[in-house]
Amino acid sequence: MKPKLLLNPGTPYSGTTPFYYTLRNAKFCHAGYKKEFHYLHMMHTNQSDYTNWMIERYTGRRPDFRTGELPEITAEYDKDHYQALLEPEHSFDKYIYHMHYMRDMFPEYHAVCDFSNYKIALPEEFLTAHANALKPHFDVRVTMLVADPVFRYYQEMGGLINQYHAGEHKRKKMKIFGRNEDLMYNHYIRTKQQQKLFRWCIERSRISTNCYYEDNYAKLTRSYGKKNVLVLEMEKLWDSSYHNKVLDGLSHFLDYEIKPEHLYPNKYTSKNKDIKGLNDQNTEFEPLTEELYEWAKDFL
Repeated sequence: MKPKLLLNPGTPYSGTTPFYYTLRNAKFCHAGYKKEFHYLHMMHTNQSDYTNWMIERYTGRRPDFRTGELPEITAEYDKDHYQALLEPEHSFDKYIYHMHYMRDMFPEYHAVCDFSNYKIALPEEFLTAHANALKPHFDVRVTMLVADPVFRYYQEMGGLINQYHAGEHKRKKMKIFGRNEDLMYNHYIRTKQQQKLFRWCIERSRISTNCYYEDNYAKLTRSYGKKNVLVLEMEKLWDSSYHNKVLDGLSHFLDYEIKPEHLYPNKYTSKNKDIKGLNDQNTEFEPLTEELYEWAKDFL
């Protein structure tokens, strides 16, 4: 029997971090030293700056973005392993080797996983090649979280602000992937003007690929097979009135029981905003007003 590999390509700002913590709590999967591996995105972009950033990310020691603390030295962590893995040439073979290595390092977990949100934006041809490379080795499942489109995109704008102000390491990554943006766009990020940033992007049709749920779902099903892809609505996953239906469906899909007690709290659905390990959800610097929400509904 092939080991199970769970891919969770997003959608960013739909509760992917507490979802990962949920599956880790349930002993379903463990992502290792970093929640988001980013190998496939690095491989596809094939930029030396990105490769260097990744090597620094895995071989250096700095506080984790989500916890604010130095990351735990996990079972698989070995600096030489990651140095060799992340150096060019990048390939699906190296990715597969790493996933087998993770399986050996975390035998008490049911599956291995890749929770890199950047995968949602990769082109279909690349994802299909990835799926074909995995077939002989893994039983692949794909989960895709979605959330209220207006709320989610507003949090994505807040995520840009959060990362910019998190420190130089995050700003360096933003520069690697950043476009030559309008000066006002950069100004709104620097000055934490989330409402104006949100309006600026929508008025100029600067809508990220993360927003196109139907297109992204279709791309994933064509690449990995429809029966292997499950969409989860964030609001229902953390709503106890839906637990029987949603968690039963998730458990059936994963062939592994996920119980309500496994659920890690989610800042986006909780009144409690002081939840450990979710600094990446500190994404509302200004409130999403009812007027702004109603205006954005026509676009998103």
